[in-house]
Amino acid sequence: MSRRIITTYSKANGLAADNTYPIFEDSSGVMWRGGWGGLTRIENGQFTHYDDKDGLIGLHMSLYQDREGTLWIGSYGALTRLRDGRFELMASAKGKNKIELPDPSPLAIVQDREGAMWFGTTEGLVRYKNGAVTGYTASDGLPDKYIQAIHESRDGALWIGTRGGLARFDNGRFIAYTENDGMPATRVRCIYEDGDGVLWIGAYDGGLARFKDGRFTRYTMKDGLFNNGAFQILEDRRGNLWMSCNKGIYSVSKQELNDFAAGKIHSITSISFDQNDGMLDEECNGGMQPAGWIARDGKMWFPTQHGAAVIDAEAAPRNPLPPPVLVEQFMVQRRPVDLHEVMVIPPGSDDVEIHYTGLSLIKSEQVKFKYQLVGLDRDWIEAGTRRAVYYSHLPPGDYKFRVIAANVDGVWNTEGASIGIRILPPFYRTWWFVALATATVAALAVLAYRKRVSHLEQARAAQETFSRRLIDSQEQERKRIAAEMHDSLGQNLLIIKNRALLGQMAAKEHGVCREQFDEIDLSVSQAIDEVRTIAYNLRPHHLDRLGLTKTLEAMIDKAAAASSIRFTWRIADLDGALSKPSEINLYRIVQESINNILKHSQATEAEIEVSRDAHGVQVLIRDNGRGFVAAAPAAETRRGFGLTGINERVRMLGGILAIESGAGQGTTITVKLPLRNG
Repeated sequence: MSRRIITTYSKANGLAADNTYPIFEDSSGVMWRGGWGGLTRIENGQFTHYDDKDGLIGLHMSLYQDREGTLWIGSYGALTRLRDGRFELMASAKGKNKIELPDPSPLAIVQDREGAMWFGTTEGLVRYKNGAVTGYTASDGLPDKYIQAIHESRDGALWIGTRGGLARFDNGRFIAYTENDGMPATRVRCIYEDGDGVLWIGAYDGGLARFKDGRFTRYTMKDGLFNNGAFQILEDRRGNLWMSCNKGIYSVSKQELNDFAAGKIHSITSISFDQNDGMLDEECNGGMQPAGWIARDGKMWFPTQHGAAVIDAEAAPRNPLPPPVLVEQFMVQRRPVDLHEVMVIPPGSDDVEIHYTGLSLIKSEQVKFKYQLVGLDRDWIEAGTRRAVYYSHLPPGDYKFRVIAANVDGVWNTEGASIGIRILPPFYRTWWFVALATATVAALAVLAYRKRVSHLEQARAAQETFSRRLIDSQEQERKRIAAEMHDSLGQNLLIIKNRALLGQMAAKEHGVCREQFDEIDLSVSQAIDEVRTIAYNLRPHHLDRLGLTKTLEAMIDKAAAASSIRFTWRIADLDGALSKPSEINLYRIVQESINNILKHSQATEAEIEVSRDAHGVQVLIRDNGRGFVAAAPAAETRRGFGLTGINERVRMLGGILAIESGAGQGTTITVKLPLRNG
């Protein structure tokens, strides 16, 4: 016959009342129970009660035995000690206190290695030794004044659990740890130190915390913890931690907790116990110290709303066998379908529901699962005890659903169960349709591209034709105006000059008349020179008479003579290299470049080189002037208007234009033109 795992004690068994809070075993092996109804002493199955008539007051909330064997009892409104079989009131709300407490209702009592007594109250922490009382509150460094747990660690430090976080007291100084420092929660209920010096901190609703080497690790329900409440932490002889909460009592392997903290595993396994396992009430009590105790026989006592639950951890059955895993049901669009090795799902029916189970004779309801849809999920999904998974709108393709399970002792069936799934695509997602659509789109894209390129080429050709016609018409108009000025206006001015000369000869003896004819002769001579200059600029007659090379040399020589800039130039034989329209455009390019140098560059030197080879004509024009920046304001880039004309002429000639300039770095213009571009 197997041993019972849980034994219960309630008022029906002899407790003073059902609702139990602190439970404690003294140095002689006697169990003490506090709570409503008074204090109960349990020894060899015998129950002895102490209440008001014995000098105790109200609800008993904390118990502690010091090194002298004195039992301290913290009650609601009083602090009492039992020494030599006699209860002695040490503090109460009614006054006449031997120990002055800010709130005479201690929830936690501890004696440190120096013999000082420490009391945790709702109004702060109190140290008592040799009649001297020292109080500490949040102003002294505590994270909160409401104290619910006190523990002295093996290194002599005092750890205090409050409703606002955890604190360490050492060398007269508090160090507070809150959620900002990695604490999983603020409402600390208990503190436990294991044999390796690792601190385990339980919270009211924030889970379990592990503190080692200055680092916190948090465990919650999403990590496999049964509940986020941990009112008391006890360790059995097998290395498991047992914790109480509002939903029962549960255990976790400490090795798993350490492996989780080290990153070796990503979840933990909890074993829970509740009314189904023999508890009278699954709601445990905490927040008053101690909220659980391991007796010298190894049994663990936990206070509940209905008495005390005593767990014999060594009697708990262990299951070494992994649970068999089965896929029970497969549903499509919420309708069950027959199971096959590969489930073929038609197009449009992509809502899938899979039910699975794991078989175990021990706590089968606590079997845990992991599943993975290979082809969609990158890793295993923690399902806990959930036994169904839903996939909505699965993309077409081939998948494999796998599920594995672990029994209550964490033994995994890693083979598990699996089933294939094939989601058929609609016709518009088949390969042939996609290929056809892709080819159609590609063909349309090519046609659109070609049409766009054709439009751009037509627009470019139209723009080039327009520019060519515009410049040709400008040149023709210049030629006409130049001829008119030379042949008509120039001829008339020459006639006026000749008549002025005749007048001079006829007025030799008339000084005033001669002076006037001299002025007329001078003015007419100047006008004739200006007309010739304007006519030359409009249409250099040298191009038709002397050719492009001599015309360029004459223009540069004239510019050099009229400026302080030192010009150097090398002009190759260009005659016949370009068509007549191209010659005038090249002439205008060089002319406009030299005009820019004269007007804007502020240069001291300029170089012009025009060369030709089998491929075309190259023009290089360089100055050492102030240069310009393309993004400069318009006032600083007036030469840009001339550059626009140069660029347009080069483009018309099918050439390439490059301009290099910078503030204070001069300007270099390079032009490359193909031969015989008509």
